Amino acid sequence: MAPFIATLALMSIVRGLGFIFSKGAPIIVDETASTLTNFGSGSFLNIPNPAWILFLVFISAAILLKYNTFGRIVIAIGSNEEAVRLSGIKVPRYKLGVYIIAGGLSATAGIILTARTSVGAPVTGIAMELDVIAAVVIGGASLMGGKGTAINTLLGVLILGMIGNIMNLMTIPAYSQQVIKGLIIILAVLMQRFQNK
Repeated sequence: MAPFIATLALMSIVRGLGFIFSKGAPIIVDETASTLTNFGSGSFLNIPNPAWILFLVFISAAILLKYNTFGRIVIAIGSNEEAVRLSGIKVPRYKLGVYIIAGGLSATAGIILTARTSVGAPVTGIAMELDVIAAVVIGGASLMGGKGTAINTLLGVLILGMIGNIMNLMTIPAYSQQVIKGLIIILAVLMQRFQNK
């Protein structure tokens, strides 16, 4: 099964399980978990705590992808999985590692979002996958794999955030914003193709 299809299928299954376990109702974080909510709303050196986690994840990813064998092999797998397999590298092991890292970071994002909003809701994060794809593509990563850096992805996230803020300030409706984000993804992919040619 194609990894993209498997990811979408599991996303749908887990999201459905979230609705089943919560009965579709938001779960309010009460004062017994004040440490979590204090972390989400707190800051250190006038920088919000979630931003510190962003910097930590960014630096770790940059080092992993550029200066670590694991990161270089992952990028090589994205470029040409068959060539990497024929060179004697156990590709499934590295792909599993990438899925574990992605799952851990997704869980971390969910915890941070809950800490900031003091609510755990099954509808939180719906349609964020489009934002993730848009940020990565704007940052210059290829949807076919094998191309992309941590700094470019961070720039893509910042650019997408600025576009979102501009659209909010211009009072563009949320549904129209989704259309604009989709058009941005198409434009970024077309620009990549043109640049590659």
